[in-house]
Amino acid sequence: MPKSKRNKIVTLSKTTSKGMELKKELVDKVKTSVDEFAYIYIFSVENMRNSKIKDIRNEWRSSRFFFGKNKVMAVALGRSHEDEYKENLHEVSKRLKGNVGLLFTNKSREEVLRWFEKYRDLDYSRTGNIATKDIALPEGPLDPEDFSFSMEPQLRQLGLPTELRKGIIHLTEEYKVCKEGDTLTPEQCRILKLFNHPLSEFRVKLTHVWSSSGVFEELENGDIDAEVDTTIE
Repeated sequence: MPKSKRNKIVTLSKTTSKGMELKKELVDKVKTSVDEFAYIYIFSVENMRNSKIKDIRNEWRSSRFFFGKNKVMAVALGRSHEDEYKENLHEVSKRLKGNVGLLFTNKSREEVLRWFEKYRDLDYSRTGNIATKDIALPEGPLDPEDFSFSMEPQLRQLGLPTELRKGIIHLTEEYKVCKEGDTLTPEQCRILKLFNHPLSEFRVKLTHVWSSSGVFEELENGDIDAEVDTTIE
């Protein structure tokens, strides 16, 4: 009788060693980036989407992003004045909490602030997001190119007041999908997507900057408004 794979013994020291290896690799990458780039920006993300972060990475290929593993990055930078890799980097480490990351770049401060202040990308809301405005669907026929007759049971299951008339789906009355401030349910999110109402805004907000001169600053909205001309293309 063949041995069960469930009884296979896994040596924990091997997995631990691999984990430590990956952490050391990240520490080395962060330190190398500190040496290569003039600025480090701390950023936070609103309405996180991995695909959007990937798009930004592609747009900023000459720079470097680190997102996740905050504790390991803090070790690399130094968590106190005594063990920091360079002057004032412990101030960066102290703020590596929650949904934040680091941008290493040699681009000018003006260019960085301008680009991220202008960058916005609308997306469809997810369950638990807050509705940013009232959405209501008017009474009447739905475009058969977007809503084929076979979708009528699906729409009715989502709570929409629908009926088929000569193969075309009709809303028999106005339907209020959500009000501003609502915490969105799965059904509301599905309806908003079906009717092309993206209410969530993906945005990367720059909160602090460290420069190779050792200066660490908090970025206020006023700083951005003063330095960024949002009419520039």
